[in-house]
Amino acid sequence: MTNRMGYSVLIGIIITGHGHFASGIVSTIKLLSGSQQKLTAVDFTEGMTAEELQTHLTKAVKDLGDVSGVAFFTDIPGGTPFNQAVLYHTQHKETTVMAGTNVSMVMEVLFQRELSVGQFTTVALQAGKAGVVAYKSRPRQAAADDEDGI
Repeated sequence: MTNRMGYSVLIGIIITGHGHFASGIVSTIKLLSGSQQKLTAVDFTEGMTAEELQTHLTKAVKDLGDVSGVAFFTDIPGGTPFNQAVLYHTQHKETTVMAGTNVSMVMEVLFQRELSVGQFTTVALQAGKAGVVAYKSRPRQAAADDEDGI
């Protein structure tokens, strides 16, 4: 998408979650790919109310500036950060809310933010699922001198 001046307009990304989940994800992304525009963290820290979180989320959206949409990445479905992002989503077009956020999914979409919100969400969810893996060790091959019976 482009704005009135013909410049590309990106989807803004807000990461939110319990404790310092959000700022931790953003810190990791900065370490891996440098500082990113229109990417911010909103932590839901101990003692904060749902209403305070909603205020912080609304301010974060405003601070993103000119965006084609807003993607909320949250830690767990049904938690306060997720619920408050959903509340925002129900009142605003061109938003998406995802839970189960991992670094893989955010990294995948960082450079695809000119997609539609729907396409962006699909790519993020696919990358998030693909980024969850388990390491399986392989059986070691017998050493050559074991074959000689020594």
